[in-house]
Amino acid sequence: MATVIPTLRIYDYDKTIEFYVNWLGFKIDWQHEFEPGTTPKFLQVSLRDIVLYLSEHHGDGSPGVHITIKDFEGLEVYHRQLIDKKYKYNRPGIVVPEWAPDTISVTVIDPVGNQLGFTETIK
Repeated sequence: MATVIPTLRIYDYDKTIEFYVNWLGFKIDWQHEFEPGTTPKFLQVSLRDIVLYLSEHHGDGSPGVHITIKDFEGLEVYHRQLIDKKYKYNRPGIVVPEWAPDTISVTVIDPVGNQLGFTETIK
């Protein structure tokens, strides 16, 4: 099966790390900066089997995309962990989508407006 890795545009590296690593719990797998301090950063982050590229490069994506992460096991526990961290820029709720009454969903919005929607089917 092919692997799809979205590239999300970022602007502020420190805010990005605060959001993706410190709050959401992603880890940095690797990062590249051609000339440290003078060129844009490009990095890969992952959480469980979710892999994202985050890029400061002009032209790498447009802010405001919405990514759906399906079958995220333990979403209620993960949601509680996020809320307990008291991240001042995001306090997502858990919703049951009107079109999927057997599903719960949590949507978070990163510092540039990209949305990550985590979903789990309730059995």
